[in-house]
Amino acid sequence: MKIEVTENVSAVSFNNVPLNKTVMEDTLKIVANVGINVDMISMTAPTQEIFSFGFTVNDDDMPKLLGVVGEIKAKGGVSPMINSGNRKIVVQTGEMMETVGFAARVFEILNRLEAMILMITTGVDEISVLIRDADADAVVSAFEKEFG
Repeated sequence: MKIEVTENVSAVSFNNVPLNKTVMEDTLKIVANVGINVDMISMTAPTQEIFSFGFTVNDDDMPKLLGVVGEIKAKGGVSPMINSGNRKIVVQTGEMMETVGFAARVFEILNRLEAMILMITTGVDEISVLIRDADADAVVSAFEKEFG
């Protein structure tokens, strides 16, 4: 079991994006062109030809991101919502592949602590959650107690 915490993470979210446009691709290209490294990427399933997506960046990259928000909006017609000063917590374990209900235990802890989840991504052996900085210490402590 490994619990990894990354501080100073910004969530960048786009809502009501037309499905037939290249907004996500264009946005990620614009962000890459100014040297911003994107970490977590999340997308909702399309509903009525629209979807939402988001990604995370380091808070230190906010000046560069803010410098291209106008270009992003002009290209895709959608403005981002930006939420800075968060923490990404990654719970990584082979137990996820073997244990039914592991994810349920993770989200039960987050719910019990009333942690505000801003983004979720998963892999074969990990769950990554972006949460408010104010919730992070209690969440890490509870994860260590439950899974450590």
